[in-house]
Amino acid sequence: MSEKEEYYFYRKDNYSTSSADIEYASENEVEEQSTQENLPIRPRDDTSFKSSSRERSEGSDGLSSSPESPVTTENRPFQELQKQKGEMSPKAAQEEILAQIQRLQLKLTELREVDSTSSIGSHQSHLQTTSSSHSSHQRALESSLGREANFQIHSSMTRSNIGETGHDDSKLGPKLLVVSNRLPVTVTRDNNGTYHFNMSSGGLVSALKGVKSLMSFIWIGWPGTEIDPNEREYVRNKLREDYSCFPVFITDEQANLYYNGFCNDVLWPLFHYVPVPIVSSDGERKFDFKYWQAYSAANYRFAEAVLQVYQEGDYIWVQDYHLLLLPSLLRRRLRDVKIGFFLHIPFPTSEVYRILPVRKELLQGVLAADLIGFHTYDYARHFLSVCTRILGLDSSPKGVNYHSHFAHVGIFPIGIDPNTFHRALEDSSVQQRIQELHEKFIGKKVLLGVDRLDYIKGVPHKLLALEWLLTKHSEWMHKVVLVQIAVPTRTEIEEYKKLSSQTNELVGRINGKFGTVDHSPIMFINQSLAFEELVALYTVADVAIVSSVRDGMNLVSYEYVMCQQANKGVLILSEFAGSAQSLSGAIRVNPWNIEELANAIHEALSMPRREREIKHWKLYRYVTTHTAEYWAKSFFQELDNVVKHRDELRLSLPLLNVKSVTKRMSNARTRLFLLEYEGSLCNSKSLAELNSPTSTHIKILTRLCSDPRNIVVILSGRSKDILEHWFGNYPMGLIAENGCDLKISGVAEWRCLVSSTETEWRDELLPVLQYFTERTPGAYIERKKHSITWHFRDADPEFGSWQANELQLHLTELCSSLPIEVNSGPKYLELRPKGVSRSSTVERLFSILYDEKRTSVDFCFCLGADRCSEDLFAFIHHMKDKANGDSSSSISTKMDAICCAVGLQSSNADAYLQDVEAALAALRELSSHTSATIVDSHLRAHTNALSHVHKPRRRSNTKIK
Repeated sequence: MSEKEEYYFYRKDNYSTSSADIEYASENEVEEQSTQENLPIRPRDDTSFKSSSRERSEGSDGLSSSPESPVTTENRPFQELQKQKGEMSPKAAQEEILAQIQRLQLKLTELREVDSTSSIGSHQSHLQTTSSSHSSHQRALESSLGREANFQIHSSMTRSNIGETGHDDSKLGPKLLVVSNRLPVTVTRDNNGTYHFNMSSGGLVSALKGVKSLMSFIWIGWPGTEIDPNEREYVRNKLREDYSCFPVFITDEQANLYYNGFCNDVLWPLFHYVPVPIVSSDGERKFDFKYWQAYSAANYRFAEAVLQVYQEGDYIWVQDYHLLLLPSLLRRRLRDVKIGFFLHIPFPTSEVYRILPVRKELLQGVLAADLIGFHTYDYARHFLSVCTRILGLDSSPKGVNYHSHFAHVGIFPIGIDPNTFHRALEDSSVQQRIQELHEKFIGKKVLLGVDRLDYIKGVPHKLLALEWLLTKHSEWMHKVVLVQIAVPTRTEIEEYKKLSSQTNELVGRINGKFGTVDHSPIMFINQSLAFEELVALYTVADVAIVSSVRDGMNLVSYEYVMCQQANKGVLILSEFAGSAQSLSGAIRVNPWNIEELANAIHEALSMPRREREIKHWKLYRYVTTHTAEYWAKSFFQELDNVVKHRDELRLSLPLLNVKSVTKRMSNARTRLFLLEYEGSLCNSKSLAELNSPTSTHIKILTRLCSDPRNIVVILSGRSKDILEHWFGNYPMGLIAENGCDLKISGVAEWRCLVSSTETEWRDELLPVLQYFTERTPGAYIERKKHSITWHFRDADPEFGSWQANELQLHLTELCSSLPIEVNSGPKYLELRPKGVSRSSTVERLFSILYDEKRTSVDFCFCLGADRCSEDLFAFIHHMKDKANGDSSSSISTKMDAICCAVGLQSSNADAYLQDVEAALAALRELSSHTSATIVDSHLRAHTNALSHVHKPRRRSNTKIK
């Protein structure tokens, strides 16, 4: 397939969330609107996509057993509406025309607003690209998406501030936008062309009742079927006006690739600890990038829909693994957006998650959220570990810092709506059915299992445990019956066909072995039941068994507890279900240990009434307290607190305004630029050879040096020999080994600032460093003239940190009597002479400039990233206060200074930049305001140097005879 015939396009590094994606845009940044290419449209496949009867997400699975109260609304087809228009009177027709003109004026206002912000597709055209293998796919994807976004905007798709009814939502205050794969409304169309809208009352709908009391919300999602483009506006308006929903229109082909292909066949199994095979049963590759491309395109569609509804101040709550990329896509367009994300399924360990070929892109997508919620602490711990091991990020129990954006992590176990079951138990038909079931199972103990027939639910484990029970405890023969409800799902998939066949064989074998004419130990119901029937079974069951081998939460256990107020039944719960961490009153088992599960069933059947009452009281108290409404309200309140803290932090440490810096330094006669190299101008690496400056660095720095008013000084922890090799040919000052050596701009000699030349301490400390290096794979010792650095950047993140802490304790004790001090930095420990620091060396620099060069600094711009920069920032502020407060100061009569941190970790900085890319962009803009041009010889000299360093030598064509 050629590039232009592709329907889905993707570039692998597109979702690498850079600093510009996460935070503020520069004030003088001009948004570019790229002209979209006209790509041939792939013909639509008419094969309809049949969605599963149940969502694969654990949240929807666990909540879907709640009752549904369908609300069906029949709507007039478009032909009837057109007919009515044709029968209008002249006066009515004139009024209709005036109304249309008014609506067009409103839409024109919207289009101007949209033009001022541009669409996602056009915005993506100027994002930084780093993967050449998929660049053509990405350009075409952006073109296709941008073209559809423009089509939707110009086809009467309105924003939420002015709806079709003419009301202004912006006057109602902020609202909550709930974004999920499926809407709570299912849209169907009959043979007559009439649309029907069925509203579900379970799941998140019940949970969001608590949030609805705080603010209004709009639900954004896929309506479940493909809608004809000519009828989309009608469906959209109907959903918006009657159900507070906003649809995301996806074709059946897109939905099949995105939902079945990637979500259900790749993410769902892997997140439930089932590795993705290399090939599927039909011989094709299991992980095909066409599924990932469809997943990416679908997330773009959802982002477009959110942007059409979003108003400033709104909260966005993204639900589940179908939309892992959505937070990043929204953050790129809306700098101050408030985003929450909740994962309803387990999050695997790093050893399992790293199997994913697109593991980094998914993590970078979800880390753009302000709050990331999980059901249990285990899932959150796995997520933090994955961020550390795969992305190399620093994490804490509170969250992860990624490109100066802190993504908070929280634990929010979901619940159910107890009132639904209270009302059902009071229903006369349910009570009658309960009585009938009591009579049916009189004299027998009832075991109950309610599961989807999925390989993660452990249904075969449950059947084998029953077989073991009847074999080892014959006293329960003919006295126990297992009612197993196994709702079929994805019956067209080969793996599920095999599971169904194996389960039926087990049921037949056990019933044939232990059954009689009057009794079968297993009642296997391979279909879904009505809610009233399910409540009745919950009530009469003596024991409920949840034997999942991996489950996000499993709310069947909650539902069973709510129906056992009279019977005080016992709950057997797999320790691999998320609810096991919350329901301490249950008997927890390992379903893989069949004998243990069988013994738990025996214990539950034999448990005294008093013990059952105590256990049920604990379970009932938790279930009625931690409801679905409580879950939604607690998550939203935490999101609100997180956003408020984020905004306060941004007020205390604003983003660097480059235009303001340019204005402040324009009138200065002498401008000093103190630029930290590692961490600010380039990402830190353990080996010096990997950190050599690129042509971009040299061009920016040389342009800064070309202005005679500028004094540029590079600060680094590397040795003076390395810095001389990198920057020795350029007119800039250098500070090596974090202050041990100093070179003034324009002077060839280096000045040693270390008073003591003793080196005996090396013989005492090097064996300790070598000992830890040998026992820490990836660690590296960098020996310099005055100092030694122990790098553990390439070691295992957790083990490396443990070893560094242990090493620091040993070194601190050994150095107490030596002229050496231990300093810690990001992924390194450094031993250097006492009394030497960057701030002391910069103080010496000021003195040299004034005493020897007769130069007073009028303006100082300091850029740093690590802990050493904190002391330097404090010293610069001290110098500024001293110069401006003491007229007799020998430093300067007046001095302005700006300290900028790369990241949000600084407390002494005046402003911050998001990352290295943002720092280089700021310096590039500052260098463009110099008064002199770059010396051509400098560029030529660097070009020649780069040709020797970066370009491979040509092989001689002369053959050696």
